[in-house]
Amino acid sequence: MGRSAYMTEVARSVRGSLGRFLAILGIVALGCGFYAGLQMCGPDMSIAADRWYDGCALWDLRVVSSQGLDDAAVARLRKVDGVEAAMPARTVDVMAEAAGKNVAVRVSSVDADAARASRASGTTAVTSADADYLNRARLVSGRWPRKAGECVASADATTAPLKVGDVVRATSAASDVDSVLAQCTLTVVGTVSSPDYPYTGSFGTTTLGDGTIGQYVYVTDATFAKGVPYTEVYLAVSGARGLESGSSAYERRVDAVAKRVRRAANAAAKERFQELKADAQVQVDARAQELQAQRQAAAAATAQAAQAQLEEAQRQIDAAQAKVDAMQGPEVYVLDRTQSEGVATYQADTERMDHIAAVFPAMFFLVAALVALTTMTRMIEDDRQKIGTHKALGYGRARIAAMYLAYALLAAGTGAVLGIAVLSQVLPLIVTSAYGIIYAVPSLGLPLPVSPGIALASGGLGVGVTLAATWLAVASTLRETPAALMLPRAPKAGRRILLERVGPLWRRLSFSWKVTFRNLFRYKRRLLMTMVGIAGCSALLLVGFGLHDSIWDIIDRQFGPIIRYDTTVGMDADAAEKDVGAVVARLRDAGARRVERVARRTMLARGKGGSTSATEKTRVSVMVPRTSAVLSRCVSLCDRTTGKAVAFGDDSVLVTEKLASLYGIRAGEKIVLFCQDDAGNAKGKGVELTVDGVVENYVGNVVYVGRDAWRRVEEKAPSFSTVLADVRGGASARERLADELHDMDGVATVAFSSETIETYRNMLSVVNMVVVVLIVSAGALAFIVLYNLTNINVSERVREIASLKVLGFTRREVHAYVFREIVLLSLLGDAVGMVLGTWLEGFVITTAEVDYVMFGRAIHPLSFALAFALTMAFTLAILLLMRRRLDAVDMVESLKSVD
Repeated sequence: MGRSAYMTEVARSVRGSLGRFLAILGIVALGCGFYAGLQMCGPDMSIAADRWYDGCALWDLRVVSSQGLDDAAVARLRKVDGVEAAMPARTVDVMAEAAGKNVAVRVSSVDADAARASRASGTTAVTSADADYLNRARLVSGRWPRKAGECVASADATTAPLKVGDVVRATSAASDVDSVLAQCTLTVVGTVSSPDYPYTGSFGTTTLGDGTIGQYVYVTDATFAKGVPYTEVYLAVSGARGLESGSSAYERRVDAVAKRVRRAANAAAKERFQELKADAQVQVDARAQELQAQRQAAAAATAQAAQAQLEEAQRQIDAAQAKVDAMQGPEVYVLDRTQSEGVATYQADTERMDHIAAVFPAMFFLVAALVALTTMTRMIEDDRQKIGTHKALGYGRARIAAMYLAYALLAAGTGAVLGIAVLSQVLPLIVTSAYGIIYAVPSLGLPLPVSPGIALASGGLGVGVTLAATWLAVASTLRETPAALMLPRAPKAGRRILLERVGPLWRRLSFSWKVTFRNLFRYKRRLLMTMVGIAGCSALLLVGFGLHDSIWDIIDRQFGPIIRYDTTVGMDADAAEKDVGAVVARLRDAGARRVERVARRTMLARGKGGSTSATEKTRVSVMVPRTSAVLSRCVSLCDRTTGKAVAFGDDSVLVTEKLASLYGIRAGEKIVLFCQDDAGNAKGKGVELTVDGVVENYVGNVVYVGRDAWRRVEEKAPSFSTVLADVRGGASARERLADELHDMDGVATVAFSSETIETYRNMLSVVNMVVVVLIVSAGALAFIVLYNLTNINVSERVREIASLKVLGFTRREVHAYVFREIVLLSLLGDAVGMVLGTWLEGFVITTAEVDYVMFGRAIHPLSFALAFALTMAFTLAILLLMRRRLDAVDMVESLKSVD
């Protein structure tokens, strides 16, 4: 064959089998595009976050001291080798009235002059001439604060959204709020989006309220009380901005500088501690000298009252001296971005997308390989006579094989290019837009960056699989002689099948059904290929529906079956016992059921071994019931796998299932609990507790601790200042009750489960689009596979179909004869797909889970039915399309001899 004749032959092959060509193109386009699109979701999310962090100069290291930091410490840190910039800040968490709610608000100072001088460049960058101005928030509306009492609030908050003109009233803090803030009433003059708070579901942890920060505000330094030290210093590491956040190169660069920063921070904190202790000692000495002077002046006095006053003053001085002597050095923390909850959570989500992308598209490629092998095998079978003619004319095996490889390369190559070009843009755009519901990270604009490595790997895999399947099909044919190839292949010899040995059943089958079963087991390769292809498609459909079930089951299983209360009233830390009693009485008067008192504390926890958590320590809610025996009235304490109740007593420690899975904790093993400072950082070495059981839970991580077991954490008995209740009535009745409770002394927060449910519904809506993408992709794959396999099945049996027509079979009988086999194969493949999909869905949900949520572990019967029915619906639709193909079979032409 000359070159032009060769290309003409390839072109004729494409035109002569356009349906086959398009089937290969479509299956490869789906496989390569789906693989590339999912593989690029994680990198695109990482690139989007990195551009935002770099564009807004997000900190690389954060230095926190329990006794605060001063200007000297900032200057020392700024001089550390590798530190590019340093920005001190004051931060305090307060309970505040904001947006009609009592929420925990993080109040931070900002360099207002630098903020006003900065300029936003799009949504991903804020430029500033001040290199030390870090964590540059982008002004969304309004203006920056100019004086004390003004603030800018988060534009991304979902718990307590604020707008310009709203007022935030700080009511309490871990210490006296008036000693920290000079102005407790803050007027919102603008809203901002900060790279320090990418996760909008929670802006961090705190010891106040329900343990989560619902809003953050930036204020001027004048809003803080005079003499309040810096609580933290943010540092930028030289050279880190050019590296992708979270990458190994970035972490190595930051870790190297962190070691030097830690030494400098400890030295600075030690100096400040000595200064504070010296100042305190000076005050005590001055008071002692004053007392000595008073004694000398009153030496002649014999009044008993005067002597008593002097003795009381001496006792006060002795107590002050004891405090000075007991003063301990500060705890200093050097934190990187992995200790930032928002940054770490986002990074963990990008890694989960990578895990899903590594496994889920494998099913697409497996199905694509089987379809390509089946398709090319059929094509080569059809061309046996042409191959034999070419061999007889002297063309070599390589030359003949090259024609079919070129056909496959053209189909697969075109499909790979189209699939990658389209889905590498569409899939990441859908996923990042969905995650935009719970993350404030600005999305990348179109066109999205395409990783050459991923694109080449995806295209190479798709084309390679197709070429390998083509070579396997053509190589076996080319081994035959030209004479054998010019003759049609002899039909496969029939043999008895296992069903024939079941006499009573076999005798009751009609002739057409017997032929159907014989054909099914006579062509075992066709049986296997069709079953695997259909099983893969139905499994992918089941994963999509099952993922939807698992995610939305979180709400249905958590609130009601597990959490049996719907109202939580949090009291101030210093609330009097009579105030708590008054709240309990008011709730009971309102008809509330299951009114119980507990102590709740937000802490950090970790296990003793390895971890799959996004952060080193995980935020947990520790609940200590006043009466252990009645906790089960408010919370169901059961083992998920067995359904049996888990015993809980005064000396018990129970952990929820998700927390246990993060750290591999089982009954009898240890969990370590850490108290938090005012900024939410772990304090001390933690306290080890032995876990007595693991209980079912889907939202949040909870540790249930009995009263006696709590004494190992703190000697002081907990204050049972949180009241749980199941309140009856509608939304209006709840609002009235909440207003009444807020007016009572000591009440800090009133939260209803309905608010929590709505928050989680918004969060979980992220996956809806992802699930839709999975179902649509799996459906498209199923349609292409079924069409191709059915088309091949009909093509292989043209002479057989023509013979049936000659023998007088009616149109309906011919359709039933052929389609019955296809329906049976679809049913078998669908059934296998249900089993395969159950396993695959279990892997996907455990991979996609976040640290604070556990997905449901059951697929609903309706999802099995939908996945099964949808696959069969595709089968029936294909059969309707194939009816015209069967009707077009020409009896005379099909039965002509090839001799």
